[in-house]
Amino acid sequence: MTSNPGAGWKVFADGEDSENVPLWRALAQFTAEDLDEGLKANAVVIGKAQPVASRYYNMAYAVSMVSGFLLTISLAGLLLSPTTQSANLFSALTLAAFAATAAPHVCRQLYQYGFKTPDVPLPLPHAPDPHFEGFLGILQKASGPRAFYISRFGNRRVFLDRRQFFGKLRYFLFSEHSADRAFVMRFRTGHSLPGDIFLHRDDVDKMLAMAKPKRKGGPGRNSKYRYEDAIIALFGDPSLQTIDLSDRVAAMRAIKERLSFWFEANADESGDVPRGDQLAPIAEKIIAQLKKSQAIRQG
Repeated sequence: MTSNPGAGWKVFADGEDSENVPLWRALAQFTAEDLDEGLKANAVVIGKAQPVASRYYNMAYAVSMVSGFLLTISLAGLLLSPTTQSANLFSALTLAAFAATAAPHVCRQLYQYGFKTPDVPLPLPHAPDPHFEGFLGILQKASGPRAFYISRFGNRRVFLDRRQFFGKLRYFLFSEHSADRAFVMRFRTGHSLPGDIFLHRDDVDKMLAMAKPKRKGGPGRNSKYRYEDAIIALFGDPSLQTIDLSDRVAAMRAIKERLSFWFEANADESGDVPRGDQLAPIAEKIIAQLKKSQAIRQG
């Protein structure tokens, strides 16, 4: 299921057309058809899962930083002092500062992932949520899509081990707020995860397609928006053939702009038109059809 992380991937997340989809956005789309509703529902779940110890995380970091500074001073004093009682004092201060520097990170790592490498997801300290569990179940598989973050140095994609989603605080990886995501330690390190975590859009589309319930056709199943009319009108537009399909992001943007223009021009009295994220699946289908038509013409 994992898409090929080869050439052609965009490095930065530059809006809803980007090929890098933040994890919190992907789960919100997985939870509800409306993005805002999904974000609200997920925020409620994360709020209920907030660990009591999280209020002390910032304090622990402050203690660690101060202790690290004292550790540097103690080491300098230990190196410069002669073998006397002052050297013994600096030795004791060095050990104490080192312990105080490392303790917050070690304790958090052990709490989240245990004393050994977890082979299965660890028990949650709170009630599970079906949407979170369904989404996590895909990411926890060895054959599942690989999440990644963007390195601050060199703008590289750094892929995460699937065991990153085995920890007790795994729900916080899906928070829209970086302060919540900072609770989670990167697997096998003593550091918090930097910035956003992403999935490739192809993987997100597959996950959403798998989660979408099968609906039977028939009366009463009409779509809220006139997608079929918009598609028919769009395929009658000669400018559609000028779109560069090799640039997926630009093609998506161009088609969504044309769809949005049609819906705005043909809106009813309410003025209600679909949002950009609702137009994305339609644009995907149009691109796929255009590629097929292009291949037939070239063949």
